[in-house]
Amino acid sequence: MTKQKTMMIEFRFEQAKLRKATELGEQIAKEAGFLKPPVDPFVVIRNEQGRIKHFGDNFGSDFDGRLEFQRPSFLLFYNTKYDEWSHAGKHHPKVSFTIGHELGHYFQEHHRSYLMGGGGAHGSLTEFQSNRMVEREADSFSSGLLMPKFLLGKIVNRAAPTLDAVKQARDMFQVSLTSMLVRWVQLCDFPCAVASIRGEKVGWGYCSTGFKNVGIYQIIRGTRVSSRNAKEFISQDSSFTNFREGSGYSDISRWVGNANQKCVVTEQYLVVPSTQQMLVFLTAEEEDIANDRDW
Repeated sequence: MTKQKTMMIEFRFEQAKLRKATELGEQIAKEAGFLKPPVDPFVVIRNEQGRIKHFGDNFGSDFDGRLEFQRPSFLLFYNTKYDEWSHAGKHHPKVSFTIGHELGHYFQEHHRSYLMGGGGAHGSLTEFQSNRMVEREADSFSSGLLMPKFLLGKIVNRAAPTLDAVKQARDMFQVSLTSMLVRWVQLCDFPCAVASIRGEKVGWGYCSTGFKNVGIYQIIRGTRVSSRNAKEFISQDSSFTNFREGSGYSDISRWVGNANQKCVVTEQYLVVPSTQQMLVFLTAEEEDIANDRDW
């Protein structure tokens, strides 16, 4: 078996695990009776009838969230330092996502069994900051819980994706732009993708079904940004400590692993100072990728 085939099998296995975690989050949201956004994770905690006790405080840089098992209950800790940032609801969306993340450790059986069996708790960095599979599974659960397909899917696929539409959905679901961009791409039937840049390297990325249908599966991770327009935008202020937006374009081969792809994508850049990263929202015209299906 070639290295490329092995990597593809591993990628699909990884995606299957993350998809299962997301679907579990959606199931919990449905069972909690949410008929419209936003989804309140505290309602889910209350539904557990005392099996989860939650504590919020400013834990500084120690962790975003933490789940412990102290018989007979689980203790869920969440960092309220993010509430100092501007937000509309009771808590900043980062806090809500963190609570959803820790609920992912609670509801996923293998996570729960580990803790109940004496496994040590650890502080989590949430919202796509960790490469560890258990943390990515918890992030996926939180995405499914707070942005379930049965509430968001019909909005996502109403029309071709635009950044304004993503921002409107973010406000409706009271989540961060980062998590909404990821979830939007995951649910989108149109060709689009999102990538996170730290420094000048790609940290993570996701492709929509519209791209996967033509063989564009995976954003290149861990490599230096090669899009000329993106590099120019980064060079203006590579600290990523000030919010700013911009746009450009490139070929999809600058972002995915298959150099044979020949599709122009529009790039929209957003700097997220709170996490010192830049998000790149990639979109393409369906006609462009349809004409190149035989590459």
